[in-house]
Amino acid sequence: MIQSNQLAIETLILERSEALGLKRSDLVLRAGFKNVAKGLRRLDQLCAGELKATASLIAGLPVALELPPEVIADAVRQTAQQVAGAERIAEQEAEAAWRASFEPCAYFVGTAEKPSSICIYGISGGAERWLKIPINISKPPVTFAAQALNLVRETSSVSFWGRTTGFIVNYTPDFAVRFDINGIPVEVLDHAYRPAEVTLQIGGKEIPAESLLGLRSTSAPDYS
Repeated sequence: MIQSNQLAIETLILERSEALGLKRSDLVLRAGFKNVAKGLRRLDQLCAGELKATASLIAGLPVALELPPEVIADAVRQTAQQVAGAERIAEQEAEAAWRASFEPCAYFVGTAEKPSSICIYGISGGAERWLKIPINISKPPVTFAAQALNLVRETSSVSFWGRTTGFIVNYTPDFAVRFDINGIPVEVLDHAYRPAEVTLQIGGKEIPAESLLGLRSTSAPDYS
């Protein structure tokens, strides 16, 4: 049975395989795979919308499904559009959720453009542990920079990021200010600073690195 949420390429494969009486293993063999297990993995990837990793399978589909290449190409094009649309929706939903949960916060700025050891940085807590500066948001926003500066003055370097050069205060999702080491404003941002998250791929799935070992910390780190 064809489901409404299926990608175009999967729908084409299922319908044509049924018409030709092909099993999944038959399909990948006809597509040129001698290793059936590998072919089946590529088939699963293709039906999930992974087009780049499955180029060899796509190239073999006209023969396997007894269809003109342009029919396969059209299904691939539709699939790419479906995947892109789903990604846009996911990004919009993530953005809306982030805005709904936003709270003012501050972050250290170091000299490095990326953490010195990305894996260890990620599984030991990432930005939430090593970059985030605790501030009391129950106090007026005018005090946020001064609160952050108190800790910045005590922190000559930030683990994984090198010498401390300043800090950023996120006041709203659309307004942030970068300060130098002395608390002097040096740049106004039209969006909140959002440190990149470290993710790992396990079994083809991305997971936040800090969740891998359950080491994420919500307490203020020791920068001494």
